[in-house]
Amino acid sequence: MRFKTLSNEALIDIYLTAYEQKLNDSFLKLLFDEIVERDIYDLLLETSLQS
Repeated sequence: MRFKTLSNEALIDIYLTAYEQKLNDSFLKLLFDEIVERDIYDLLLETSLQS
């Protein structure tokens, strides 16, 4: 499953929501792998600190 149609911000929002709701670890890993592939991990950290 790929998330190419999502914007960076949408991908991060989905990841944070999935994490907060303790969704399936394999789904979280798919999302996280896409975040790493897009090289937006820093944006994830900034966003999570603001929450």
